[in-house]
Amino acid sequence: MSQSSEGATATAPQTPSAKDAAPNDTNAPLSATNPATNSGPLWARGCTAWRRATSGKTELRGESTPPTRRAQTTLPAVGIALVLLTVVTALGLAMAESAIAGADRTPDERRAAAATADRLVDADGPLTDRANVLNQSRVAAFDATALRRASPPAREYAVTVELGGRRLAATGDSTGGTTIRRLVLVERRTRATVDPDGRRVTLPRRAENATVTITPPPGTSVWTVRANDRVLLHDDGGLRGTFTVGLPAYETTRLTFQTAGQLPDGSVRVAYNAPRTTKATLAVTVDV
Repeated sequence: MSQSSEGATATAPQTPSAKDAAPNDTNAPLSATNPATNSGPLWARGCTAWRRATSGKTELRGESTPPTRRAQTTLPAVGIALVLLTVVTALGLAMAESAIAGADRTPDERRAAAATADRLVDADGPLTDRANVLNQSRVAAFDATALRRASPPAREYAVTVELGGRRLAATGDSTGGTTIRRLVLVERRTRATVDPDGRRVTLPRRAENATVTITPPPGTSVWTVRANDRVLLHDDGGLRGTFTVGLPAYETTRLTFQTAGQLPDGSVRVAYNAPRTTKATLAVTVDV
C-alpha cells in the first residue's frame, strides 16, 4: 500500500499554473484574476482576427464587374462621343468653306470699294467742291442713279454709300460686304450779313456771292470799294445801290470804302455766303 501510494504520487502529472505559463504561449489558459497576463495572447489573437476580417472585405470590394455589364455601360458614352465628333467636324468644314469663299471675294470687294470711295472724295468727284470736302447740296441730291453714273462697280455689284452713318445711295443689298471709309468735311453755306466798322470790314476765306449795299446819308459820297489792294467798285459821282462783287476764294478779304464826308453805321451792308464745315465719315460697302 505504501509503495503504490508513492508510485502514484511520483507518476501523477502536475498541472501548470497560470503564473507559470509562458508569456508567448497562445495556447495558455486565460486568467480571470490577472488580466495583465492576458495582454500578449489577446492582442495577437485580436490582430489575427482583424486581418482575416479585413482580407475578406477587401476581396469582396475588389470583386470585378462582369465584362458584359461593363460593355453595356460603355456603349452609350461611345455613341454620344461619335455624335459630338460628327457635329464638330461638320461645323469645322462649313467654317473652312465659308472662310475660303470669303477670302476669294474679299480682294475684289476691297478694290471696288476703294475705287468708289476715292472717286467720291476726288476734287472732280460728284459730291465735292474740292478734294475731301463735300458740298452739302450735292450730298442731298445724291441717289442710286448718280452712284451708278459716278462709279462703274455700282453698275455691276451691290454698292452702298453712307455719310455719318446715314445712307445716301445704294444699288443693292451689300450686307456682309467689304467697307472702305474716308474722313471728309461736309461744307454747307449760310447767308451772313455784316456792317463795316467805320470804313472797312473783313470777310472769311471762301466767302461767295457777296453783295454790297450802299445807302450813304445826304452830303456823303462813297467813291471806291476795294478788296485788299484790288478795286472792286468805283464811281466819281458816288456809289449808291446794291452791287454784286467777286471775292478771292482762298484768302481772307478785307473790304475798304473811300468816302467823302461821314459814313455812319448802317450806310453800308455786306452780305455773302459763309462756309460752315463739319467732319464726317464716308463709308462705301461693296458686296460681290
